[in-house]
Amino acid sequence: MKTGNKQCGRPRGKIKTAKIEIAIEPEIKDEFMKLLGQEGKKASSEICRWIRDYINSRKG
Repeated sequence: MKTGNKQCGRPRGKIKTAKIEIAIEPEIKDEFMKLLGQEGKKASSEICRWIRDYINSRKG
């Protein structure tokens, strides 16, 4: 069992308040989910990290 702090996902104590929905082809989604699964990652956590990185890179 892993221990330690997570570097992604919702911070402890924060509640889920909003969703972003995207439309992609089923083949792309399946490949994306397969690759994430091989890396032991979850789509929502990975996409959330990408969004945070994007916002931080634009704040300069």
